[in-house]
Parts: sequence; C-alpha cells; structure tokens
Amino acid sequence: MAVDLGSSSGKMLIGEIGSDRRVRIREVGSFPTPRIWYNNHICINIYHVLHQIGENLRKLGLEGIYPDSFGADSWSSDFGIVNPQGELVGLPVFYRDWRTTGMPEEVEKVISYQELYRHTTQRRMQDSTLCQLLALKKEKPELLEGGNQILFLGDLLMQFFSGKTCSEVTLASYSQLYSMEHMRWDTGVLDMFDIPRSICPEVVHPCAQLGQLNARMASGLGINRFEVIAPAGHDTSSAVAAIPVEPGRKWGFISTGSWYLVGMELEKPVNLDLCYHYNFSNTGLAFGKTMLKRNVAAMWLLQECMKSWKKRGINYTYPEIHALAEKAEPFYAMLDTDAADFYNPDDMCDAICRFLERTGQKTVSAENVGQITRMIDEGIAFKCAYAVNCLEKITGSALDVIYVVGGGSAATVLNAMIADACNREIITGPREATSIGNCLLQACGCGEISSCEELREIVAHSSERRSYFPASQRDWPERFEEYRQFCNLNP
Repeated sequence: MAVDLGSSSGKMLIGEIGSDRRVRIREVGSFPTPRIWYNNHICINIYHVLHQIGENLRKLGLEGIYPDSFGADSWSSDFGIVNPQGELVGLPVFYRDWRTTGMPEEVEKVISYQELYRHTTQRRMQDSTLCQLLALKKEKPELLEGGNQILFLGDLLMQFFSGKTCSEVTLASYSQLYSMEHMRWDTGVLDMFDIPRSICPEVVHPCAQLGQLNARMASGLGINRFEVIAPAGHDTSSAVAAIPVEPGRKWGFISTGSWYLVGMELEKPVNLDLCYHYNFSNTGLAFGKTMLKRNVAAMWLLQECMKSWKKRGINYTYPEIHALAEKAEPFYAMLDTDAADFYNPDDMCDAICRFLERTGQKTVSAENVGQITRMIDEGIAFKCAYAVNCLEKITGSALDVIYVVGGGSAATVLNAMIADACNREIITGPREATSIGNCLLQACGCGEISSCEELREIVAHSSERRSYFPASQRDWPERFEEYRQFCNLNP
C-alpha cells in the first residue's frame, strides 16, 4: 500500500508483483490535502488525511484485500512535532505560510548561504525546514524543548501506523539540517542556530522495516497487522527509483508536480561550487545514491489559476486547458515561474496580469485561459531547459535523454515544448512513478526485490513510454537566451 501525499491532494494505491515480474497498481482512494487556518497559520489538517487513509484501508478490508506492507511519501520541508509519547503537538504549518517571511535574512545574520551549503548541500530557500524552525523558535520556543521531535509529513503518517518515531533519509536530507557528506544530522548547524539537537529523530533509510500496525488499530479498522516499511519518503526520490532507464544512455529526469524537479542520479555530491552557483541541491535517494536537482515552480501556477477561473465560472479539465494553450500565440510574453509574485497570491490570474504590467510586457485578460496556460507552459519548458544545461555544466557530461515522470508525463503539449527547449529526446512515463517506486521499495524491504537494477527492470516491463523529439523550430534557442536574461539566470 502506497500513500502519496502531495501539497494539493493525496492518493492511495495498491501494488502487486505478479509471477511474470510485472508490477500492477490500482488506485483505491484519493482526497484533497486540506489546508486550514489554525492559530493564525496556514496548516495541513493531517488528522483529515489520516482519517481518509483509515477509511480507504477499511474499505479494502471489506473487499478482503489486506496489504502485506504500508509506506508513505510526501513533499519535503514541512513537519509536525511529536512529544516523547509520540503524540502530535498542534498541526503542521504549510510551507507557503507567512511565518518564514524574512527568515533567509535571519539565516544570513549567522552564516552565509554559501558556507551553509558546504554543510548541508541545500540552496537558499525561504520555506526550508531550517527557516520554519527559526520562525517557530521566535513564536513558540517551548515546542522545541522537552524531548519533542520533528517528523516530516511522510514520516508522520508512518509513525501513526507503526508507532516508530524516525525520519527517512531522503526527507531529512532536504531539511538544511543534514550533512550529505557525513550522512547524519549536522550538529554544527543546529548549534549555531541554538536549535536543540534533541529535536532531530533517528534517521532510517529506504526499505527499513519500522514495525507492525498495532493490534487495537487493526481491529478498529477491520484490517490486518501489516508491516510499515519506509519507501523513499521524499516523493521525488521514490519517483526516481522507478525511472525505467535504458542501459548505456546518459540520462537526467524531470519529476513533475506542483514543482518540477530537474535532476540526475549520482553516486555522491559533486562540484559544490557549481552546484551553489546554479542553485542546485544534493539530497538522498534509495540505494545510497544522491539526487542532484533544481526546483522549478510549475503546476502550482496552473493549479492556482484553475481555482481563479472556477471562481469566475470558467471550468475546464487539464487536457482542455492544454488544448487551448496549443492554439494560443507562441512566445506572447515571458513568465518567470519562480518569481516571488507567484509564491502564494490571493488570485494567480490577477498576479500574472500584474507581473506582465510590472515587467513592461503585453498584457492579457485574466479570463484568457489558453494564453495564460501557454505562457506558464513555455516558462516551465525554458526553466527545465536551463536546469538541464546547468546539470551538464556541473557534472561535465552531456545528457542523451530526459525522463519525465509523474502526472505531467501526460501533458503532451508541455512535453513537446520541453523537448524543443531542451533540444533532446524526452521519454515520458510512468505517470504513477512515485507510487510505483514507493510500492517497489517496500517490496525491497520485504525481500522480494534485491537491487535497484531489478526494481527498474520490473518497471520497464510494466509501463508504457512515449518519446518526444525536438521539432525543427528555430525560435526556441533564440527565445531561450532572451528568457535566461529576462529571468537573470546565471550563465
């Protein structure tokens, strides 16, 4: 059983490996990830998430389906706090909440981000766990005392079912509190910010067995006492495990969602000076590998535009929206998808209109669905192309192919743009890479899969893929350089 908790929605899938060594998955439930105002902050209603998981497990039990194992993944940085009895204290605060405003500047009063990068290989981020803890320390320092510990959201869901308080390494490594060099919490960073070391739990690795569901909860839900097994807790890390790479080709990846994470799988962090220069992070992956990646603000903009259009009485599906984008005017205007204007505006369509005015570009109506979507898609494609170029400079090797996995693998118009912008082959699929990776890493923990290569061979035999090749459009290279300069991206 894989629980994949995203910042906009969560879903549950069951996976089974057949005698033909193919994995088959089935979605058994989905639910919005609810955000509520609680104690003057935007919070994740994790209790609602837990209730939805329990209800879906109950329904499976009524069908006579009892999973052997259970694992959860989530986005990174956000956390809940549990007391020494394992009880949640308050609610996790959403990373786009106001509380981290000005926190990067507070960090720089203590240490430069360039020096901090050498400790944690994490870029400057307003929403990092470090910034969130500094904000919490100002507001409620008592929550960091008394043996309380932080649990990232995937860790927290697994703790609810296993009772074990620990942090899976792919989530911990994203926190700006963890040393990828020494593979442990960086006590030097904790001490320089006067954050109690006790706040950091034990770190475990993907495939670790965390414990069985307790008998009372199993009886209450009408299900079996399954084993809780950690996947790669960071959703992108689980997705990368399930990329069906072709041997002999140099590859990178784009893991799609609210953010597009553009990266490579490496044996260890490399060239930290260039990583810092190009704003890349190094975090953990399954099987002891390292993920070198850059975040690109992506579907967050379109998700928020859809909310805005819905308020205006405009209702389209994603395929309909991208079909309108395909017919819209190419290169109408440039959107820096990572601009602060789009971090968490009250109305994303209005924010885009104001951005165009502020930057002296042609304006557009907030109701112009096709043109706004095309501008977002082109911005995402250009940012992905920039990240791919940076990957090659950092690692000193040319990439033959880029794998696009996750929900965005179905966005045919955008994937064609990415192929054009990157000027190389794009291979898409599987769409449910995160959940497949989650399930198969659990299978590793159960002893059913013995290696990364075997895992990826199973995925390759189980999923369909589609290739996109760059079209003979001369505009993209010229437009890319204009876009790089417009966004002030490092050459």
